[in-house]
Amino acid sequence: MKAQMIWSRGELETLDRCPACNKSIESKPLYKRYDDENIIPDEWNIYRCNHCQSFFVNPRPTLESLPALYQDYLTHRTTEIEPVFTSNSLSWKLIRGFLSLRLGIVFKEKCLNIGYLVFMIIPAFRHKLDRFGRNLILKNFNKKGKLLDLGCGAGEFLNVATMMGWDTYGCDFDPVVVKKCRDDGFDVRLGGLEAFSTGETFDVITMNQVIEHVANPQKIIKDCYQALNSEGYLWIGTPNPNAAGARFFGAAWVGLHPPYHLCIPSQNELIRWLNEAGFDHYKVLQRGTHAKFNWIESTKLAGKLGKNNIYFSKANYLKAELVNMFTPKNGEETVIIAFKK
Repeated sequence: MKAQMIWSRGELETLDRCPACNKSIESKPLYKRYDDENIIPDEWNIYRCNHCQSFFVNPRPTLESLPALYQDYLTHRTTEIEPVFTSNSLSWKLIRGFLSLRLGIVFKEKCLNIGYLVFMIIPAFRHKLDRFGRNLILKNFNKKGKLLDLGCGAGEFLNVATMMGWDTYGCDFDPVVVKKCRDDGFDVRLGGLEAFSTGETFDVITMNQVIEHVANPQKIIKDCYQALNSEGYLWIGTPNPNAAGARFFGAAWVGLHPPYHLCIPSQNELIRWLNEAGFDHYKVLQRGTHAKFNWIESTKLAGKLGKNNIYFSKANYLKAELVNMFTPKNGEETVIIAFKK
C-alpha cells in the first residue's frame, strides 16, 4: 500500500490486500458511506473480503493522520452515569447482587444477593451481565493482579475493574481521554503497549471495541501475548461482520462505523490471529441479549441514509436477539477470550 490522495484531515493510503487476511482485493466496494454523524465531509468505501468475510475501509487514513480522526470523537463527550451505580429500583438491586457475587464488584449502593440466583438460571441475562465485567468471573479470578485496559477511552471500565479489586492500568492514543483518566486518578499512558516499561507484564489485558480501530491489529495481538504473564488472559470485544443486523441493515448497520472502524475481522480471522500470536486456548463467548441497541441505532442510521424501506422489524429483531442468546456465530458482537499457557 502507498500514500495517495487526501482526505479532509490528512493523507490516505490505498490497500491492494485485505488488512485482515492479506489476500488480494478481488471485489469492488460493497458500500459507500459517510461517517455516522456526518462530522467529516469525506465519503468512504467499505469492502467485504471475498476470502475471510472481514469488513474494511479502503482507502483509509494513514497512520500519521489517524489522530486527527479522533479530535471530536464520541469518547470526548460527557456520558451519563450508568443506572447500575445509581438506581435503587428492585431490578438494579438484583443486578448489583448478581454482579457482586459473580464478578466481585463492590458497590456502594444496596445489593440484593438473591439476584445471583435469579440471573444464573437465565443464561441470556447471565451472559449479558458477565460481559459488563469483561467475563472476569470471580471463581476463575479470585486472586487479582495487574489489569491493562488497552484503548481505555474515558476510563469507564477502569472504574469497574478497580471496584472488582484489580490493580488497573490503561493506555489510549487520544490525549483528551488520557488526561480525563489521569484527572480521575487512573494510571493511564498515552499510546499503546510501548508506553509501558520494557518487560512490564500484566495478568489481564482487555480491548473493548478497539481492535477494529487499529491499522495493524495482528501486531497488537502479538504484542499483547508478549505483555501477558504466564496463564495471562486476553479479552476482546468487537463488532461481528456475520451479525444478523449486518445482513438486515446493509450499509446502515451501525457496526460499520466508517472511517473509525478500519477493519472488522471475522471470527475465523480473529482466531487465526490469536493462533499466530501463540495463544493455544481460546473461546468465543455467547453475548446474551444485546441486539436491541444495535437495531435501534441502525434504524436511525437508515433514516439518515435515506433508506426508508428499512425499519425496526420486531420479528427480525426477535430473531436476531435469539441468535445473541443461543450462539455467538451470528451475534451482533464477537466476544472472545484467549489464554497464554
